[in-house]
Amino acid sequence: MAKNYIGIDLGTTEITLSVIEMQKKGDNPIEKLRSLDIHQFNVNHELDRNNKKLQSSIYIDRDNKRVYTGEYAKKLYTDGNRPLNTVRSVKTRIGGESMIDIPLDSDKSNLKSYNMTELTAVLLKTVKKSIDKQINGTIEDVTITIPAGFNSDERNATIDAATMAGFPDIHLLDEPTAVLLNFLNSPENSLNIADDFFKKPKNIVVYDIGGGTLDISIAKVEDNGDFDVDILSRSKRMDFGGDNIDKYISSYFLHEFEKKHKPLEERTPREQAMIVSRVIANAEKSKIAFSQEIAKYIGNERRKKMVKESINFEAIDNFKILDLTLTDELLKDILQDVISSSGVLLKPLKETLQRAKLESADIDLVILTGGSGKFYLVEETLRNIFPNTDIEQFTNYDAVSKGASIHSFNQNNEELKSINIADVMSDSIYIKKEKGFDKIVPHNQRTNTKGSYTFIFENPTDRLELFLYYGSDNEKVYHYKEIIGIFKQLERNYKKGEKLELQWEFDSNKTIKLFLNAKEIISSDNKQLQRSELLDIFTLKTI
Repeated sequence: MAKNYIGIDLGTTEITLSVIEMQKKGDNPIEKLRSLDIHQFNVNHELDRNNKKLQSSIYIDRDNKRVYTGEYAKKLYTDGNRPLNTVRSVKTRIGGESMIDIPLDSDKSNLKSYNMTELTAVLLKTVKKSIDKQINGTIEDVTITIPAGFNSDERNATIDAATMAGFPDIHLLDEPTAVLLNFLNSPENSLNIADDFFKKPKNIVVYDIGGGTLDISIAKVEDNGDFDVDILSRSKRMDFGGDNIDKYISSYFLHEFEKKHKPLEERTPREQAMIVSRVIANAEKSKIAFSQEIAKYIGNERRKKMVKESINFEAIDNFKILDLTLTDELLKDILQDVISSSGVLLKPLKETLQRAKLESADIDLVILTGGSGKFYLVEETLRNIFPNTDIEQFTNYDAVSKGASIHSFNQNNEELKSINIADVMSDSIYIKKEKGFDKIVPHNQRTNTKGSYTFIFENPTDRLELFLYYGSDNEKVYHYKEIIGIFKQLERNYKKGEKLELQWEFDSNKTIKLFLNAKEIISSDNKQLQRSELLDIFTLKTI
């Protein structure tokens, strides 16, 4: 019976799926590593069993209690036909209190709220049903990739969504680490590096820019049989990607539209949603087409200036955006806040280098990954920081999910090179005190470690009030984000100034647990699994 090791890249704009399918003893795992199709309805509302990508778009038909994911849902959004019933980019909002109101088509005032966890569960249920239709044997392990900057709430919400979708025993893996796992195990299929490149320690930047998140990791890598990877620094959580670049371009389109037609704020909510969805869809389409064309002439400034992309489309009710032309010069002007030396693309990179105590000249290799890494201005901007360093594009659609499959396989097997990773966080973990905060786990604390903390009572009490927060030394404390908190009754009264010894554990999923007298009293993964109407009542139209 085959043993299957699943990897899922849970992207902001699209999801991919891979598997290592070991059919017999002695199989080469890398030779058995492949992408799987994700079954969905296409733009023509026809069942498609041959699509390697699931667009992270959802259409909720409350009238008929049906929910669609993928290409058909995205088409409804981009056409503007169901602007209030379609949802995109739920990943960047998972884990918080974000909700979205979906109306009935037959009664727009009848609204129903759904949270990002159950919406993510719908996407993952599509993946689960596709896996069940394509593999034989057992699912031995499942790994889902997430941004390295995800906090406990976001990590827990991802696990909850996967559990609701029917996946047992989920492992989470940071996306940059998944990329490293993929190419380190099969460099002949990925980067053009010498066989002995890692025989000496190398400083590697993984610059991962997807549809909605930007994730930067700096690692020292050495090949000692297995790969020793020391994560020197990670960027802070940043919700920026291709979707945001599209919005910059959309703003330009909309500005030109409003010069000739009624302003957006004077229109109905439905009209606003229709115009915005169509403008964003055409901004994305134009960006991709222009980037693909101009990439042919990188290094040839004269030819680059000649590349043009004409923009013509209907925004609403025969009101059109006509005769706009994208050029390299215009795009650079539109995206000045993104690509400048202090812009969105470079500022977090400079901060991450600084935290690693490295200069750009100390970097031996830059791995540019993520779907938005294909946009020509991303690499062009990075070359302003790394003029003499190899920048290798690793933007295969399945690069992350294949790394996740390798991680799943490595949980129970030793045939593949593993990463002995010394990991760090983007933020530190603090305990809130009456007069400020005490740092309990610094951002550069290695995972799978333990320690202790001395809690000092600031007032007489028989109750322990314990609240954990994320934050960093260089930000205002009112920006700190609460993780979890408890009120615990104690066995006796404590006087002001008395001390209580607590122990903590910090695991590979970046979960923090605190213990009192060897008994767990608080954990950042303490959440109650929800139920989802969209999975319990609605029909998921995938197969």
